[in-house]
Amino acid sequence: MVQHRRHAGGGPRGGAARDRRRADDARTGRRGAGCRAPLVRTGAAATAQNRANRDNGAGMIRAGLLVALLIGALATLPATAQDSTADSLTAAATAGDVAAQSALAFRYHRGDGVVQNFSTAADWARRAAEAGDPAAQNLLGRYHHGGLGVEQDQAEALRWLRAAAASGEAAFLHDLGRALEHGADGSSDPAAAAEAYASAAGAGHLEAKVSLGLLYQEGLGVAQDFTRARTLYEEAAEAGHARALNNLGLLYVRGNGVPQDYEKAAQFFAVAAEQGLPGALRNLGVMYENGFGVPLNEALAAELYRQAGGQGSTATPAPQLAYDARLHPPETTPEALETLQQAARAGDPVARFQLGWLLITSPEAGFDTISEAARLFEAAAVAGYGPAMRNLGLLYFEGRGVPQDYVLGRMWLTLASGAGQSDAAGLIAHFAAAMTPGQINEAQTLAAAWAPDSP
Repeated sequence: MVQHRRHAGGGPRGGAARDRRRADDARTGRRGAGCRAPLVRTGAAATAQNRANRDNGAGMIRAGLLVALLIGALATLPATAQDSTADSLTAAATAGDVAAQSALAFRYHRGDGVVQNFSTAADWARRAAEAGDPAAQNLLGRYHHGGLGVEQDQAEALRWLRAAAASGEAAFLHDLGRALEHGADGSSDPAAAAEAYASAAGAGHLEAKVSLGLLYQEGLGVAQDFTRARTLYEEAAEAGHARALNNLGLLYVRGNGVPQDYEKAAQFFAVAAEQGLPGALRNLGVMYENGFGVPLNEALAAELYRQAGGQGSTATPAPQLAYDARLHPPETTPEALETLQQAARAGDPVARFQLGWLLITSPEAGFDTISEAARLFEAAAVAGYGPAMRNLGLLYFEGRGVPQDYVLGRMWLTLASGAGQSDAAGLIAHFAAAMTPGQINEAQTLAAAWAPDSP
């Protein structure tokens, strides 16, 4: 009798491996204590002071530092977080243009030309949704399901998701199915979810095919049918869908509706694992640890487990601090450093950023040095300097030089995006899974109160 040393994620003879992911999954992020007061001012007077600081800071770049700019025109920092197109959309939306209301909702949803704010997006989406716009109805339904920008409310979520799904759009049907299967209030209606998934799958929606296949595999809301599940998985797997490939592997591991075939299962796991799917990495690790369908290789199994935990070579690289590409690297001669320090003491945000960069990238940088760099980045960020906002946000997420605080980390990255930092939106997405809806809402509220010309 074979002794299985590990049963991970539905590996050989493991329990039912549910690869479903709750749409309203609330993951925890850590919060630092006592770190907000120096950074975020509230109230009308404080907001005015913040704006005055930014306006003054933007004009305090010393002549000696301007020559460091690669292109003179790039010396001007973004004056506002909202572009002229957003202004035009706002005017049209306010006048009752439904298309403009919907477009503006998605602008705020993405942070496109405006400071990202789900609450403001929900306000505009509601106006367009009430006028019958399906995309706005879907967005509002997803917000109510996840509790982003609005109160989490399953009834309201289903109300708007059903309205959007009535348009027949495959993605909207899939979203309705997900909300029915994984209710915001903990409820589940797999039979109704299966109907929505089936409609979306019939229109070619790959994720819906996999979700419907899983219901057939487990016999939830439909009669258990491994053959139907395999067909749905195969259709999605042909397009390279990672979950479909992983679930096919599970069918062959367990011999559900197919002859048990560890070698074929390992092949499916391997293709899915190449895409970085954690469940597939774990399942492939189980195969190598036990020698199922592959040569026994405990070292490779351990590496796959590390990768599944986000520590291996297939994990998304950790975000790095970045220097302002518009600037030449600061000179480090004693005379140049003295000039830089004088400019920083005088309040020049560019000088403060550059001095902070020199400190934090120093090979000998210890805790005190990194803390001083964070203080300099903060001073430059408060003056409205986008690159400093970006780096300060990362420091808060990492807890380097400042107490770890996901809310302030997201706030600064949101402001950095509004200040024109092109990669800030990607950084926000990178950390999003580690935050709860409440943390995200709080960060956006703080950013909206801080940002210049916020609605």
